Amino acid sequence: MTLDDLLTTRYRKYGRGPGELDCWGLVRIARAGLFGRDWLPSYVQIDPQDKQGLTKAAAEVRAQGGFVEVDIRPSAIATAWRARLCVHVGIVVEADGRLWVLETDEGTGPGLIRPASFERRYSKVIYYDN
Repeated sequence: MTLDDLLTTRYRKYGRGPGELDCWGLVRIARAGLFGRDWLPSYVQIDPQDKQGLTKAAAEVRAQGGFVEVDIRPSAIATAWRARLCVHVGIVVEADGRLWVLETDEGTGPGLIRPASFERRYSKVIYYDN
């Protein structure tokens, strides 16, 4: 699994791969495939539009997986917040000597965005890693 492989996937609601992913599906595959990390829970039953469900799942993953807040670094999960709700996730990767957030969504599909640009879109971004 390479970064290029992930960038050629398509967005699909509830997508868990390998070629169709939603934002959580992309984070799961990237952490395992790019960074050799343990698989995260699937949460395939949570609708990407169910922000309360996403927020609850984010709390469960943090608690069960030993995740702590970290400074931005490769393999960290970028959690995007609006008020008290987790509304989106991406994962930090390194490409061409720079840090990027790898993300996917219905409107654009997968892509790389500079962390500062990702952070400007939300009221808060917190990076977690274990």
